[in-house]
Amino acid sequence: MKVASHLNFDVLKARAPHGKVKLTIEYDGSNFKGWQRQGQGLPSIQQTLEDILEKVLKTPVHLMGAGRTDAGVHAENQVAHFIAPKNLQGYNFVHLFQAFLPPEITIKKAELVPAHFHAQRSAVAKTYIYRIWNSSTPSGLRSKRSLWIRKPLNIERLNLAIQALVGTFDFNCFRSEGSAVKSTVRTIHWAKVEKRGDFIEFEINGDGFLKQMVRNIVGTLLQLEMGLREEESIPKLIESRNRMEAGPTVGPQGLYLARVFYPEELDILSQPL
Repeated sequence: MKVASHLNFDVLKARAPHGKVKLTIEYDGSNFKGWQRQGQGLPSIQQTLEDILEKVLKTPVHLMGAGRTDAGVHAENQVAHFIAPKNLQGYNFVHLFQAFLPPEITIKKAELVPAHFHAQRSAVAKTYIYRIWNSSTPSGLRSKRSLWIRKPLNIERLNLAIQALVGTFDFNCFRSEGSAVKSTVRTIHWAKVEKRGDFIEFEINGDGFLKQMVRNIVGTLLQLEMGLREEESIPKLIESRNRMEAGPTVGPQGLYLARVFYPEELDILSQPL
């Protein structure tokens, strides 16, 4: 097995002789149709970045993201990689890219990573945050970056209910249609609900997420505050695997991909560009 592993690594290194570049990206997704490249005339984060990479590096570049955020969803630390088409030592990507990027997108960090790094497949966990503006009046400045709910939310009750999600379960009841997956079993490592000023934040960390899973979880938990569901119903809902039994999908504007986690060895081997 060790020999095969080394052989695979050598093949990967041969395909990427100049290594791979890992980008850590922040973006406001309000004006984009999600991460993934769409049809002509439909702006996406991936297409915007790929077009700029091609302009800077004088060659087409394919960018692989850690996850496909939907239209209107934001990211604090999205991760993507591309195969370096040439030696990129000395490129100051953070400053170079920002000259071409729209104000909604920022390259926070650029690193040269080992050839076996993969933004999606190497990830071991992700954290998502869903933000609710919980105030008696709406906020024009926050309308595209949070969901407004006027009714004061019971943080203790929500925090207690969300703990039922922690563990390894079949989360099919929280999966929206439109994505083909081999398994709907996922592990939630931890989850919490916190109040920060007038914001209520649902924070969930897991090894992977199904299509619109976090938004469906939040929509279901908010039913507790509407008197449509009891805390005890969450475990039974998960057991049912029935999407029709869960709550509605809340809007994308409150969702943020907060962080993507990788094995420590990959972080140690990374070199800043």
